[in-house]
Amino acid sequence: MRRGVLRSLRVLAGTVVAGTVGVLAGQEPESYETKSPGVARGLSFLGTAVLTGASAAFALAEGTAVPLVFGGLVLGPVLGYVYAGEARRGIVHAGIRAAVIGVTAGAAFLICSERNCDLLAGAGPELGLAMAVVAAGGAITAFLIGRDIIRVGDQVRARSQRLGAVSVQPAYFPESRSGGLVFSWRH
Repeated sequence: MRRGVLRSLRVLAGTVVAGTVGVLAGQEPESYETKSPGVARGLSFLGTAVLTGASAAFALAEGTAVPLVFGGLVLGPVLGYVYAGEARRGIVHAGIRAAVIGVTAGAAFLICSERNCDLLAGAGPELGLAMAVVAAGGAITAFLIGRDIIRVGDQVRARSQRLGAVSVQPAYFPESRSGGLVFSWRH
């Protein structure tokens, strides 16, 4: 046991002295590339604008609004998160936007399903309530999209700081069949 720990310490000391990530058998260091917060924001904005525009054109041609919802409004800002290396966070935020849009559409549908919401036949007060629900859902969705476009740059900056800092990770050293810690920093 002591011999394995001493071997691990020796490998660790070599890693710390070298000042880089020690590549051990079966382990690869996480790739590190400095990303631009401005590029991430731009990609999120362009992804939203282009996908929404393309989806709107498709919706007008096909007569349905479903592609518009899943095109730019839900998936648009994810492009910046993918560039930033935070794809999981982007998908979570897309899920939140999809849920807000789904609840809004569901509530408007329930309000109008058995009531007088027909514009051509002289709509009743239910149409006003349904429109208020749609306006509130649209405002919340717009806020979430704007927040994601702005915050993706902060995520890039935070990720770069995390990857550029000193890290301590548990490791298994197969040559000595023992566990240990790997200290690394990037500069």
